[in-house]
Amino acid sequence: MAETKNVRILLFINTGTEQLPVYSPVGGQRNATLAEEVGEIDLTTEDSNGASEFGHGLYSATIECDGLYIPTSAGYQGLKGAFRDREMIKVQIKEDDAATEEATCLITNMETSAPYDGETTYTASLRVSGAIRPVV
Repeated sequence: MAETKNVRILLFINTGTEQLPVYSPVGGQRNATLAEEVGEIDLTTEDSNGASEFGHGLYSATIECDGLYIPTSAGYQGLKGAFRDREMIKVQIKEDDAATEEATCLITNMETSAPYDGETTYTASLRVSGAIRPVV
């Protein structure tokens, strides 16, 4: 199997409307982490012969991203505005300039770091609401 290096995963936010979406990059993004998890359901009964039995539970996912603070970025402004207005956002994940997946998200945390002698950066945490869907 070939090793994959330097795959760019970028987060784009819908700065348009539901009917006419315009996906803008969250400017200055450096890193993105998509974490997916499935809970477990304990199915153990007296007939389990002393062994625990489990089934799949609910699916959940989070997205974490960070980057350079660029206050004029439409994507950053959309992210900040939706966070402060407590609005859900639509995001797309792109790999090597091609949209691969999209999701509806709740922004749970945003931070701006402004050190005395360094670059200003942001971090954002998103909770996926529902499933991540492939872009068709």
